Amino acid sequence: MRALLVGYGKMGKAIGAALVQRGHDVAGRFGRGEILSFSSDLPACDVAFEFTAPDAAPRVVPFLLSKKIPVVSGTTGWDVTSAAHLAREQRIPFLHSSNFSLGVAALRRAVAAAAAALAPFPEFEPGIVERHHAAKKDAPSGTARVLALDISREPLSKRSVPIVSLRQGAQPGEHSVFFEGADETVELVHRARSRSIFAQGAVRAAEWMIVSGRSGPLTFDEFFDDLSLKGGAS
Repeated sequence: MRALLVGYGKMGKAIGAALVQRGHDVAGRFGRGEILSFSSDLPACDVAFEFTAPDAAPRVVPFLLSKKIPVVSGTTGWDVTSAAHLAREQRIPFLHSSNFSLGVAALRRAVAAAAAALAPFPEFEPGIVERHHAAKKDAPSGTARVLALDISREPLSKRSVPIVSLRQGAQPGEHSVFFEGADETVELVHRARSRSIFAQGAVRAAEWMIVSGRSGPLTFDEFFDDLSLKGGAS
């Protein structure tokens, strides 16, 4: 697989390392503004990884899709609706996720199961605390929002899910989900120890996206569930 890295900050570099580790090639590296000024043909590639910023992604992703380049996007804090529409219209694969961690994907399923089990018991009140590095711009995180939705989708759950966001130091990411009762607490936690887990997940999702032959807008959940049901990892 030959890949373009669009946005070459910490995540872009981590993805580059993950690509090499899994036997792939980096066809090009671009800052978030450089790709839009590219007037000639882009380097031949199978996929582009877009990890830029909320103000850049709405311009960068449609540009890549317009060039018929499949995109794996990890930028949070922007509305992906128009990009998803373009991907569907052009039949170009576009996989966007707020979190590419396999552990977070498992956490989401555990949280949904806990929410369903505790829904008949109103004394268990849900809440989320998330911590990220000081440079992260969006708060709450995209992952925290998704976890809140996973809880609120339970038909018996009528309450909002409060989210507390902390931005400190170099914390790569931590999400704690609480179901707080009168005399007991159910707590589910995911802690990231490095950005490599997100890079590895993004690369593996791209591998699945290309091999599956699917087109249009895709999700990390589809990738995770597909491999989970098959009982094997790529």
